[in-house]
Amino acid sequence: MHQSPVWSVRHIVTRIHGCDLAVTWRPECWVWNVTVAGEQVASGRSRSQEGAQNAAVQAARRHADDGGKVQLPLF
Repeated sequence: MHQSPVWSVRHIVTRIHGCDLAVTWRPECWVWNVTVAGEQVASGRSRSQEGAQNAAVQAARRHADDGGKVQLPLF
């Protein structure tokens, strides 16, 4: 008997305020991070997907309100 796979959302991404936002399921929690030009500007954990999404959006908004500056690594 053939069974179809069961799909679930474990990683979501979006872009807002010039930042890339990612929310990923890890065992026991959701982690979120905000990046600009590939450099992380904020990150955290939440018990729920909605909480992680809201925290990421707030962090992106704070970053944009602060002038949107990011220190890129020097080579």
